This record gives sequence, structure tokens and C-alpha cells, in this order.
Amino acid sequence: MFLQIARQGQNKWWLYLASLVVITLGVFAGQMPIFLYLKIMGYQDFEISEMAETLNFEPAGVGQNLTLFFMLLAFVGGLIGLWLSVVFIHKKKFRWLITPLERVNWRKILFSFGLWMALTMVAELVMYGVHPENYELHFQPDKFPGLLLISLLIFPLQTSWEELMFRGYILQGTSLLVPMRWIPLIFTSALFGFMHMMNEEVSAFGVGPTMVYYIGTGLFLGIITLMDDSLELALGVHAATNIYSSLFVTFEASSLKTAAIFEMKSVDMNEMLVAFFAIAAIYVWIVARKNNWSNWTARCLGPIQTPQIEQV
Repeated sequence: MFLQIARQGQNKWWLYLASLVVITLGVFAGQMPIFLYLKIMGYQDFEISEMAETLNFEPAGVGQNLTLFFMLLAFVGGLIGLWLSVVFIHKKKFRWLITPLERVNWRKILFSFGLWMALTMVAELVMYGVHPENYELHFQPDKFPGLLLISLLIFPLQTSWEELMFRGYILQGTSLLVPMRWIPLIFTSALFGFMHMMNEEVSAFGVGPTMVYYIGTGLFLGIITLMDDSLELALGVHAATNIYSSLFVTFEASSLKTAAIFEMKSVDMNEMLVAFFAIAAIYVWIVARKNNWSNWTARCLGPIQTPQIEQV
């Protein structure tokens, strides 16, 4: 029903175009506070452009945590734009991007968050056991409380926007145009990967390995969404991923510049990929057994059922 529920509401093609405009405007609106602040402080356009290019606003007195907060506001703006689009343009319930049921299962989201966080920590401990010399303490007590607050309050909004946009709005929207489930799964996974092309990791580790990671992540999140017939598991995994990266372990080429507790001196992308796909496989095994998943081919690759649903 997660894909079928998309057939309710208003689905004319131009409404999706209008919605993308609204969502884009929301993202831009979320970026405005930092630029307005710099303008008020008297900085010239070329100075603002230089700081924005490097995401280093310290010359203007904007510290690392505040910079992170301003960056994340773009996703908050996008989330608001998405809500406005779904509710007022498509005339749908925003909840349908998460579940076709009457209520969002918050326990499932928290379970998914906790499981992925635990598996990530175990994988990190294994990597530390293999390369203990690659980790150094990076804890900054003056910055960490603010980082903790941002991570717990703002990062879930950022990750929720990405999930609601890709595995919710676009996955469901694409399913209206095609007969088979594998098409929106592949399309949204590739789009998710390409969206991250501007991340620092791409230039640091190469397009190939990083796209394997990002597109692979999109496939993983898309599969658990289709198998569970809801977005709840994916919401938990994505939030856990970014909060973990923000708080616990960072590295120089990370697109998340934070005062995490530890920093890796170097990153072996091949090891990172092996670790990711290993814990993804363990996660899927645990969740599949817990929820008695079956008919994998039909639910991920098979035809999309199109029952006649009364328009609302």
C-alpha cells in the first residue's frame, strides 16, 4: 500500500513541477539566514562567496557549530516546502509519505535507529581493533554540548527531509508512471547518489567508490522501505548514520565538519564499503526475521498493483 497510496490526492504532472519549485524555494529560504547575517555585518558579496565556497565562516565570527546549524537550515526549509506541497498542492496527507496506515509507528523508527547505531558502533570497534593507530581523540568540551544539541534536534529534520523526498515523494511519484517496482527503486537510488556529488568525500576518494557507497545506500534504504511497506525503518537508519558521524567519529575529508569525539587520520574507502555492506546485510537479516518478510522479488522488483482508489 505504500506505493498504492500515492494514487490518492491530486497527481497531475504539472503539480509535481509546481511542488519541486516550492521545495526548491524552501531550500533556498533555509540558506538565507547566514547570508543575511553576513550582509548585516557589512561583508561584501565576494567575501561572502569565498566563505560560502569553503563553508568557513569563522572570519565573520561564525563558529563550527553555528555554521553547521546554518547549513542544516536549508534542509529544514526544504522539509517545510515539501509539507506545503504535499498538503496544499497534492491534497494528500503528509503521513502518507511515511506510512499508508493511520499512525506513524514511532517505536519502529526508534528501533531502527538503535539497531543501526549499535551495528555501526560494533563495526567501528572492529576497525579500531585492526587500526588503533588511525584514531585520535578529537573531543572538544567547549563545542560538544552545542554539537550534541544540534545533532539531536536538527539532524533528524535533515535526514527526514532526504528520506521523505527520495524514498517518499519521488519514489511514490515515480511509481505512478511505471509498471514495475524496480524502476522507481533504481531511479531514486541513482538520484540520491548524484545529489551527493558535491560532497567533499567525492573529490577526496573518487567518484567510483563514493557513488558505490551513496547509490548502495539508496538501494539499501529503498529495499527496506518497499519490503516494510513504509518509510519508518529508513528514517531511523538515516538519522542514526548522520548523528553517529556528527558526534562520534569524523575525518578530514568529511562533509560534516564537527567536533566529534574521535577523528580518523586516514580513511580506506574499500574498508568503509565492506563495513557498510556487512552491517547493512546484518541489519536486513535481523529486521527481516523480526517482521517475517517474504516475497522479496515481488515486493522489490515486481509489478505495482494499481487498485481503484477513490480520489480525496
